[in-house]
Amino acid sequence: MKMSDVSVLTEEEIQMIDEASRKILTDIGILVKSEKVLKMLSEKGADVDFDSKIVRVNNKIIDECLGSAPDIIKVYYRDLGKYIEIGKSKKTYVASGHNAIYFYNEETGEKRPITKEEVGNFALLSDHLDEIDVVGVQAMPQDVNSRSTILHALDAVLNNTVKPVYFSPENGQEVRGLLDIVKAVCRGEQISQKPIGICQLSPSSPLTWSKGTSEGLAILAEENFPFMVLSEPMAGVTAPKTLAGLMTITNAEDLSGVVFTQLINPGAPVIYGSAWTIFEMTKGTALIGIPERYVCNIAHTQMARHYNLPSHSTAFDTDANLHDEQNAIEKIFNAIAAMMAKTDIIIDCGMFSTGFNVSYEQLVVDNDMAKFVRRFLEGIKVDKETIAYDVIKTVGQSRNFLMEEHTLKHIKPEERTDYQVFNRIVPELWEQQGMPSIMDNARKVADKIIAEHRGGSMEKRVKDKIAKIIKDFENTF
Repeated sequence: MKMSDVSVLTEEEIQMIDEASRKILTDIGILVKSEKVLKMLSEKGADVDFDSKIVRVNNKIIDECLGSAPDIIKVYYRDLGKYIEIGKSKKTYVASGHNAIYFYNEETGEKRPITKEEVGNFALLSDHLDEIDVVGVQAMPQDVNSRSTILHALDAVLNNTVKPVYFSPENGQEVRGLLDIVKAVCRGEQISQKPIGICQLSPSSPLTWSKGTSEGLAILAEENFPFMVLSEPMAGVTAPKTLAGLMTITNAEDLSGVVFTQLINPGAPVIYGSAWTIFEMTKGTALIGIPERYVCNIAHTQMARHYNLPSHSTAFDTDANLHDEQNAIEKIFNAIAAMMAKTDIIIDCGMFSTGFNVSYEQLVVDNDMAKFVRRFLEGIKVDKETIAYDVIKTVGQSRNFLMEEHTLKHIKPEERTDYQVFNRIVPELWEQQGMPSIMDNARKVADKIIAEHRGGSMEKRVKDKIAKIIKDFENTF
């Protein structure tokens, strides 16, 4: 059988968090800093105080909005002929990371700003790597116009992958520019019917939607484009220090995003996400690679399942600043927790140093790590064929099974896992090969993919259209 699902909250605890979150939305309310969005929500029945800009919604509205939000979201490949389905625990989809700043060179130890070409290379790697299902904007290129960084980044990604994409803007203007690029790529297809990506926006903890993010939310809802509401509170700073308090404020903020989206456009696709941090008081820093966070990721998935919503959490996260043992321990623990919880989509392959740094090697290693965890969770298939009593009887004592038909029959791809970077040879052969580390192996794999793989560059007509969209965007400032 497969591994059992993991949980950390009882049904009673889920109800307690739900009730407290609803009281926040009905009594305390959410600050929304956009007059335009306040008017939209007021027209749809929300209780809006235009002086304080506080929005409150009653339980009837909350229930109606939860009822209209889809439980499964289809996200398409760039050619629109293939799609993935996010939700209902069909599969834990894995995505590369997003919005890092620095490129890390493993050989030299150099950390430097990343270029648009390198962002494209990350997308090329993700397009080739078999465990990466969704391609994120791995980092923000620093060699382009700073006002249009996210648009340039998506341009680089779309030119190097045919897989579904993931992007995270800061405001409505950026959302509009990014959706214009998506429309150009979709060749006139309605992006509401066949979206090729997911757009993530985050409220500002505690309990606030800025003007930019709330207007971005409204645009996504109106366009019917998949929207991930990603609450990002910091325990002890922008949320209570207790994990239950952190869960509650996260849940309330996520519910606000779901409710606002559904009020604006019932049925609009929305994903319930989380990316919290824990503030370390003694060091004055925010941490993501600690057990408390993994526990919260599991609890968060349980809350999403309670509301019948597709779930997301960050995973493959680490606070380690190097490709070292801490890096590996934190990432694998995080990935196992998220996948055992059956989170619908997890993100951040290729990232480390609390999300600031990315490297080609890290992305390749994380791909193998995802494969490792998936195989672990498959468990053991037990039936008459796999128990193999007949072949055991045939072989008997003091012989081996190497040349038995049963052995040869079960040497097939679906019953073994091929890893690209792990060292699995005897010490003598490993020494003869120069004693490569896992990162040495990953570097060779990454170099080969970047040199040889072609992710499906877009035709010149589409490239020209995107270039004009970006230029027009820059000219608005």
